[in-house]
Amino acid sequence: MKNISPFKKEGILKEKLLDFLKKNPKGLTTTDIQKETKISRKTLEKHLQLLVYENELYMKQFGSTRVYYPNHRLHYLDFEKLTINNRTYWFDIMDNEFGKFLIIQEKRKSGDKFVTKGSILIPSDKIKIFNIYLNKIMKNKNII
Repeated sequence: MKNISPFKKEGILKEKLLDFLKKNPKGLTTTDIQKETKISRKTLEKHLQLLVYENELYMKQFGSTRVYYPNHRLHYLDFEKLTINNRTYWFDIMDNEFGKFLIIQEKRKSGDKFVTKGSILIPSDKIKIFNIYLNKIMKNKNII
């Protein structure tokens, strides 16, 4: 990958890793992934964490062992997006075998793609209580 910008290298590596994991739906440990992909441990852990934040993967921890799975389980039901300045906030309704969820993600445009900068997942049956606490803290700090 000579003469490629660091940003493009990161994107290529991320796609390579995601494609590899999609071919292993039963899940793989970090060690297994590292052995097969030859990606350095530190770089691998960074990309795995990002892919989990972006809901491309999910991780289950068994003691000190982390197993990563491709996220075929989530089904997108609906979404809305809100753009403020250079930031876009996505409100996605999803479901899986554990129920329905609201996922709120901050994304920024980077080239022709959106990059997730952070996210929060709220079970749909807890959205009302989440909203109560959000309003409470906003009122307490005189923000609204």
